[in-house]
Amino acid sequence: MNNTLDVIFLGNDDAKHTRLVDALSHLGFCVRRCHDLIDVYDRYSRRPSPLVVLDAPLSDIHNAAVRLRAVDRGLGIVAIAAFTDSESRIRTLLCGADACLPPDVTGLELAAALQALVRRAVGLDGMETAADAHAEEPTQEAWRLANKGWTLISPTGRTLGLTTGERDFLSRLVTAPDRKVSRDAFYADGADDADSGITRRRFVDVMISRLRRKAAANQMTLPIRAVHGWGYMFAADITLDLDYRASGEDSRQEGLEEWRRETEDAGAAN
Repeated sequence: MNNTLDVIFLGNDDAKHTRLVDALSHLGFCVRRCHDLIDVYDRYSRRPSPLVVLDAPLSDIHNAAVRLRAVDRGLGIVAIAAFTDSESRIRTLLCGADACLPPDVTGLELAAALQALVRRAVGLDGMETAADAHAEEPTQEAWRLANKGWTLISPTGRTLGLTTGERDFLSRLVTAPDRKVSRDAFYADGADDADSGITRRRFVDVMISRLRRKAAANQMTLPIRAVHGWGYMFAADITLDLDYRASGEDSRQEGLEEWRRETEDAGAAN
């Protein structure tokens, strides 16, 4: 999973769904709204989300749940529909949904259901991390930002090459008080030219999302936490080790390419 509060929301009722989307956004969720199944599949394929809300006819919900569950077994799926009886709810759950809610569900109730799925996902991540710890003894006690900031090293010794934006962001976290940095404080070299009008806040969020995906692909769970309405923090010990050497030149070259991709993704998301 990527950003744990990222939600794809399928719905056609503008008034009701606007109310629900606004409530979720106010509570810290990042909601991408869709109006049909094609849009859901397209958005998910371009940028997977850990949470999906389906408010549609039961046939569409069942089809989407089956298809999305086949792609990601850990995906959190909430179905909103006029369930006439327990049989319809059971069928929906068997198709892959995790929760069934009525059409008049409130924003707070929907948020609570999504938060329960987030807790489940965090628990699964913790179990995977524990399994990795038994299979591979940690070689260090804290995270390290090495190779002049171009390489992130996990407590188990896994390494991750960083792009220009990622290196700048993590370097600021290492030196900032309490390892916290606001979105407004973040400013990477060349960001003005690369933005093309994209807000700095959105650019940073996209960059962090890409970093999390890249780390997850390398079996690394980053302890980066969002500070609601402000910025980000690194919720673990991390040190700056300038003497460590690991694929520095490769990381720099990769950084240039991924920097271009980050700005392209941010432009598409905007």
